[in-house]
Amino acid sequence: MSLSAPALHATYFGANGWLLDFAGLKVLLDPWLTGSLRFPPGAWLLEGQMASHQPVPAQVDLLLLTQGLNDHTHPESLALLPRSIPVVASSAAAAKVRALGFRHVTALAPGQQCRHEQLVITATAGAPVPQVENGYLLHHPCGSLYIEPNGFLAANLPPQQLDAVITPVLDLGLPQ
Repeated sequence: MSLSAPALHATYFGANGWLLDFAGLKVLLDPWLTGSLRFPPGAWLLEGQMASHQPVPAQVDLLLLTQGLNDHTHPESLALLPRSIPVVASSAAAAKVRALGFRHVTALAPGQQCRHEQLVITATAGAPVPQVENGYLLHHPCGSLYIEPNGFLAANLPPQQLDAVITPVLDLGLPQ
C-alpha cells in the first residue's frame, strides 16, 4: 500500500514498518524487515511471522522509532542497518539502538522536537506500553503527517493541516 501527496510518498512494509520519502529524504519507520517477531518471555507466548521479507531500502537517511518494543525496534531488522544512520527515537527505543551500536541517536520525550535536514520532528504522547511511548508529527516543506502506531492519539494535539495520518482505525490485532 502507498500513500502519496505532492513529493511525499509512504510505502508500507507490514506491521508498523514504513518508508517515508519527503522529496528524497528517506525515513525508515519502525522496521520489521526479516525474521520472526517474538516478545518476552519467548516464542511460546507470542511469535509472529511475516508474509514476505522486505529488502533493506537502498537509501535510508533517518531511522525513526516510536517504541522500544520488538515490533518497533525489531533486533534482526535493525542488525541489517548501518550503525551510522542517524536515529530519532522514544527513550526506550533509543536505549535499544544505542546497545546495538548505533552512534547518532536522539531520544525525544513527548513535547520535544528536533530537526533532521528540512524535516521537523515533534514527539507526541503515544501508547502507554507500559511507559508512554511516542507518536510523531513530521513537517517538511513537501508535506506533513502524523504517526501513532497503536491508535493512542495525543489529546493535546493542536488543530493543524496534515497531508496524511498513519494510525490504526479498526483494531489492534496481533501479528499472525
